[in-house]
Amino acid sequence: MKDSEFKLLEPIADLINNRFDELHTAGAFDEVLLKIKAAFPQLPDTFSISLDIHMNVFDKKRENGIYLLNTGINCQKGSEPYRHYADTAPQKYLVDGEMCNILDNYCPHCWGEWDFKFESPKCPECEYELGEQVKYLLDNDTCPYCGEGKITMDKPICDRCGFKVDEKKVVWG
Repeated sequence: MKDSEFKLLEPIADLINNRFDELHTAGAFDEVLLKIKAAFPQLPDTFSISLDIHMNVFDKKRENGIYLLNTGINCQKGSEPYRHYADTAPQKYLVDGEMCNILDNYCPHCWGEWDFKFESPKCPECEYELGEQVKYLLDNDTCPYCGEGKITMDKPICDRCGFKVDEKKVVWG
């Protein structure tokens, strides 16, 4: 997804998430959640139930879609319902020289699922490769591997997890 397209759609996903929070906080789902909790004694212990909301962008050309929002309320036997977020963080890439912005668990070229790009550097769907057609754009000092440590051009080893940036796979911006 081009960076401009992502910037256009991300605020809509944020708005939907905020409205869902408002409804949940206001008790709009209380009756539903009570009925779910009442049903649990008759269900196997292995069951969980979630009430989810998604914002999916589908591209006919790619024949793939991306969840820009994947959140909801999860219920499990013996515990209180809780909000869950199944999204990954947005990440910028250079793909064939063009800046793209997409959630980190997707391929920025074909939109197929592609997790753990540094360990599995080739997209399983389109075979674009990190370090070749795809470059991870590092435009802040957050470690791209653990998301918590610090990393810079001068110190390309994460101060938290020890991940070393492969200069062939990233572009500093």
